[in-house]
Amino acid sequence: MRDYADYEAVKKYPIFKGYIEHFRETSMDNDIPGMLSFFFLNGQAAVPYVRIPWGPSHLDPRVHVFWVQPSRTGKSVSWEFIGDVAKDSEIPTDNYTTGTDAALIGGWEEYVDEDGNRQKDMKEGLLNGRKGLNFDEGSIILSPNKHSQETVLYLQSACNPVGTHGNKMVKHTKAGRIEAESLVSMWITTFPPKGVKDYVLTKGIFQRVLLYWGEWDTAKRQDVSIKRMSSAFKKLPKMAVDYKEITDYFNDLQKNLRDRVLNLSETTFIEWDGMDREEQELILESVMHEMFKADDTFYAACYDAIDDYYDLLNGLAPGIGEVVASFMPAVENYTVIFATHMAMIEGVWTVTGEHVDMAKDILYDLTRNLILWLEDEVEVGFKKTEVAEYRTKFTLSFQNTEKMDFEDNRGNGWVRKEAMLRVYEDRANVTRGTAWNHFTKYAKDMFESTKSGKLVFLRLKKDKNE
Repeated sequence: MRDYADYEAVKKYPIFKGYIEHFRETSMDNDIPGMLSFFFLNGQAAVPYVRIPWGPSHLDPRVHVFWVQPSRTGKSVSWEFIGDVAKDSEIPTDNYTTGTDAALIGGWEEYVDEDGNRQKDMKEGLLNGRKGLNFDEGSIILSPNKHSQETVLYLQSACNPVGTHGNKMVKHTKAGRIEAESLVSMWITTFPPKGVKDYVLTKGIFQRVLLYWGEWDTAKRQDVSIKRMSSAFKKLPKMAVDYKEITDYFNDLQKNLRDRVLNLSETTFIEWDGMDREEQELILESVMHEMFKADDTFYAACYDAIDDYYDLLNGLAPGIGEVVASFMPAVENYTVIFATHMAMIEGVWTVTGEHVDMAKDILYDLTRNLILWLEDEVEVGFKKTEVAEYRTKFTLSFQNTEKMDFEDNRGNGWVRKEAMLRVYEDRANVTRGTAWNHFTKYAKDMFESTKSGKLVFLRLKKDKNE
């Protein structure tokens, strides 16, 4: 994926760019997750006040992220920054590692009162109420056991729009019925566990979150190591946007959204504060058509976005195409959600085509990244002809890479591995990480290799040259 500074929203909104630059200081070279974490916090700041009309129902502004990336690459440490910003912006957070259903949706706690009578109180679970919830090492969600399957169902319900029946989680116990409403935003990180492809294909949670696969090869790890070492004993330079400006933005956003709801509904703060959640929800849905409005450019931009998203499906194998198509409704929803976020960042109440274009700018790359990962990791409808196609591309890439000769008995016709993979990247239109994956998976056995110093050289095996 491209450099974060090239995205239009980063260019337009200094607070957005400043947040990502602070995130980069904590979690190096994870710019896209940094970008997504801003929307994660922005959505959690807005969820008590914003509903986005959609036909007979509505969406809410929350953003759920599922980040899959190798271990020791900055996933866990990212929460140090996200959690700090949330705390200083008065956005509630919590952490989930493992636990029972009661830990997620709540449970009854029995006790004996001072008169000796047995009583019971409801203890809320982590998915109940409003908070940013961190699932560090979310591979527990992917573990194929009964408990994890129930966990996934609860998470799916929690992702449904706030204020709808689908958002309510219900569990019947001997002690009584438990019902929980979730205003939680989920930040889920995990290393790539075995069997993840099966869950992507079969578990509905992945069609409700923004799924980001981060490719980290040895070269990228080494580059980050150099950056980390170079910062030892050095004072960080002053940022263009300081940390307090970031927390002030989130605090001001919550106040401005609340004030607009109260003004539109002619409700006083004291009245609002004294209402229960159901009463507040009725007010939010009564003013949601006035809270934000779309102008005429909004719809044309949405139609263009749909065309661009579906262009990504062209040429995909049928199995992969069907999988990616199942993600499209979520991408469409997030396009409208992100466009509304852009209006919130800008501090306006009209969502425009420009806001949609900036949302598509990000979501198009995320969807393309997802497709590249699925093509490598999810062998749907995988055929020998597809393997042959990859191998042909590597043969052509080899033939179009500059050759060199060794003066010793290794002979002639060698190419630098790095140079050949660059040619493959251009011919196959893939990233460097994907090119390396393709080589390892489909073409490694086609080549003989040798080293000169630290450089690796390749040559097609004789039976492949003939």
